[in-house]
Amino acid sequence: MAYAMRRMSAGTARGPIKPVAFYFPQFHAIAENDAWWGEGFTDWTNVRRATAQFAGHRQPRVPVDARYYDQSQPDTLRWQIDLARAHGIAGFCHYHYWFDGKQLLETPTNRVLADRTLDLPFCLAWANETWSRRWDGQNDRILIRQTHPVDRARWRLHFDYLKKFWRDERALRVGSRPIFIIYRPLNVSGLPAMLNEWRTLAHAERIELPYFVAMHQGGPPPLETFGLFDAVVQFQPFVSMFARRDRQQPLLNRYAERLLAMVPLGAARHRALRVRIDEWRGPTHVDYETVWRDIVAAPSYPDVVTFPGAFVDWDNTPRYRRRATIYDGASPERFEHWFGELARRVLEAQLPEPFVFLNAWNEWAEGTYLEPDTVHGLGYLEALRRVVARDA
Repeated sequence: MAYAMRRMSAGTARGPIKPVAFYFPQFHAIAENDAWWGEGFTDWTNVRRATAQFAGHRQPRVPVDARYYDQSQPDTLRWQIDLARAHGIAGFCHYHYWFDGKQLLETPTNRVLADRTLDLPFCLAWANETWSRRWDGQNDRILIRQTHPVDRARWRLHFDYLKKFWRDERALRVGSRPIFIIYRPLNVSGLPAMLNEWRTLAHAERIELPYFVAMHQGGPPPLETFGLFDAVVQFQPFVSMFARRDRQQPLLNRYAERLLAMVPLGAARHRALRVRIDEWRGPTHVDYETVWRDIVAAPSYPDVVTFPGAFVDWDNTPRYRRRATIYDGASPERFEHWFGELARRVLEAQLPEPFVFLNAWNEWAEGTYLEPDTVHGLGYLEALRRVVARDA
């Protein structure tokens, strides 16, 4: 396997590997979540209430020392950053929630920006999705809608927020250019014009040209859209999981959709029926080794820099309960083996920076986190540190 790239002025990077961990900011209370899910809701609410779905199922997951932290507190941010730096994390990629000028969950990110002693590099990933009650199987119940108006004034408003991060000396960069990721680029109306407007504004304000990265989460890669960006990041395990599902179950998926279409129900009731079927079937089990083998072998995309993705573990029982997806066979030892294989291949490739985007630092409700828990302690972080040190 080789990760292809377009020639970049930044040159070809050499080791060590640079893991960038996605950072999830929903561990502090906000008024909107209070209204939607109940007073004091954070993702810890889901994590604490998780229950085992079968004998031997490890739920709930418990952070070491029962550290159910609050990300609005500076001590939490400092603890996370110190822990990450000590174990080889090159930076955090903060999820950024922007709804045409309204922000949600921005407090941890803004606190990091304001305090330069929190010295771990960072970038932002615009998670440009509509929020619904999907966890409850109610996709049609919209909490806040994501819109993408084709409007230079609205683009300017967003730019004026982002430029503070792009100017910061801690910004994760390719060469001198600050990284910015768009989670669902296909959703953005007027995407070429928006990116060009931001480039024009950056030039006018003497900001280094942003290094725009598209996220790919599965399905056929939209290469025409990817060509508008400087690079693509593979969001794992989704890219590999969906590729395997599409190869193995295309007929089953098609027949299931046809059967459901024959039932004389509206769209909302169809979705409810799917939820009931999934709950009756129980959790979906996926083999950890198989997915990681696919990740290591995943090809890059033609004519675009492709940064590979990685993941720690996966068990989203806290959110989906009986409809959960659970990866069997995860452990710090197997993570170290596979992450080491991926690191070796990345360092052999001609990427402008040896970044691997890791899912995730703290996605506790999805069961993919590097932070220490009561079973593995610092096991995953120590495995990561050994790989980084070995490839230095």
